[in-house]
Parts: sequence; C-alpha cells; structure tokens
Amino acid sequence: MPKRWPSLAFWRYARRTSQSVGLIALLALVAYTTRDVRGILSARDLMSLDPLTGLASTIASQRWLAHFIPAIVLLLATLALGRFWCGWLCPLGTLIDWISPRSTSRNQVPPGWRRVKYGLLSLIVFAALWGNLTLLIFDPLTIFVRSVATLLLPALQWLVMALESVLYRVPFLGDALDVVDTALQGPILSYEQPHYQGVLLTAGLLVGILALNWLSSRFWCRYLCPLGGLLSLVSRFSWLKRHVAPSCIRCGRCASDCRMGTIDAAKGFASDSGECILCLDCAVD
Repeated sequence: MPKRWPSLAFWRYARRTSQSVGLIALLALVAYTTRDVRGILSARDLMSLDPLTGLASTIASQRWLAHFIPAIVLLLATLALGRFWCGWLCPLGTLIDWISPRSTSRNQVPPGWRRVKYGLLSLIVFAALWGNLTLLIFDPLTIFVRSVATLLLPALQWLVMALESVLYRVPFLGDALDVVDTALQGPILSYEQPHYQGVLLTAGLLVGILALNWLSSRFWCRYLCPLGGLLSLVSRFSWLKRHVAPSCIRCGRCASDCRMGTIDAAKGFASDSGECILCLDCAVD
C-alpha cells in the first residue's frame, strides 16, 4: 500500500532546497537593493520579516509599524510549525550548516549557556524601551544584510576588477569580458570600489559566528542568537513537535545527530520544542 505522505528523504531534500533557494534569493535581494535596482522586493522587505527588528522598532517608536506585518505572520507560522525559520530559511543558519565541520563535538558547552540568547534578547528589548536600537547589530538578518553589502559585494567587486585587468590583456577574450562586465557592473556591482564604515566590526561578527561552529555545532543558534531566542519562546507552544515513537530502540543515534543538541537521553530521548529547528537529522522512516 503506497504511503500517504512524502517520504523522509523528500522532506530532507526539500529542506536543503529551501535553504539554498532562500540564500540565493536573499543574496540577490541585498545586492539589487545596494545597487538601487527597482524590483518587487528589497532588503527593507527582508527586514520587515524579522520579528526581533519589528518588536524592537515598535517599542522604540512607541507606535504600530504596519510594514512589520510579515514578521507577525512569521510568528504565527512559528506558533504552528515551531522554529522552522532557523532550520529551513535563515540565511545565516544556512551558512553555518554549510561551513560546519563534520567532526564537531556537540556537547562541549554547558547547557546553561542557552540562556545567553534570552539575556541578549532582553537587553535588546530593554534598550528599545529607551529608544536605542544599537544592539540590533546582533540580529542575524542585520548581520547577513551588512555582511553582504559591506563585505561580500565589495570583495566581489575587487576580484572582478582584478581579473578583468589581467584578462583584458588577452585580445580574443575582449568581447566575452565586455558581456560579463555589462551583466555585472551596474545591476550588481558598482563602477568604483566601495568602502564602508564599521566593516571590521561586521567582519569580526561574521567570522566569529562561523568560527564558533568548530566549538559546538550551531553554536550561534543554540546559545547566542537573539532572534532564535524569541522564536524559541514562541515555538514552545507550537502545534508541530517532535515525538519519540514507542518503537524507539534507545540507540542514542538521534541525540548524537542532533545539530542543536536538544535531545536528552535522560528524558527518554525527548527534545525541547523551543530548541528544535526541524532539521530532520533525528528522524527515520
């Protein structure tokens, strides 16, 4: 008798596809916004999807900000599906997954460190009460947008210009290089090398977040991400949650495979719904 629902392999493929397509789309969104190319969406629309930015901005301005309605939709979706944003769509989470070393230990950091993200979330909200949004620099979408705009695109600009200066010396490559240059310069890259203030701070944050992945898998998402902390609080009441089947043989593989380290053998291999990002690493057909 055929299965009624898609297989586990399908959902894992769907997750990887969602991460890849989402990252590429968001990269293009930031690139075109930086170059002031008019389109259906912009990087501002990306930030309107951010519940943390929406909450802090609403508190700081002391008025309802309608352009953050998408953030409310995301919170409602989290209430139904759990912390899916972190595991399926977050661009920073996708980068962390892609760069994560396979041999990373998953239990080197004390569990109490998970409270740090709630502390940072509280600090952001407290600062917003005084009209200060400076701490939103630790918001993952803010880090992503700034990293693309002030690090990735300028680095790509420098690389393209350096390669063109060399390749244009080869006569028969001239026409092909003109086509490439027309496609890149203007729509994506500028004609002059851009420079931005605060680039070292942005670079330090990004490199630090990725480097911490060698200490513990998804370190940033587990212990530090303030947006993850907000979504974690909401997803504790989510409708979709992981359950351990009666047929479980208690082999412990799910706990060792869990990239968020949230499966507890002492609790019958149950997991914290506030920490689960629906990565499906623990699931079996």
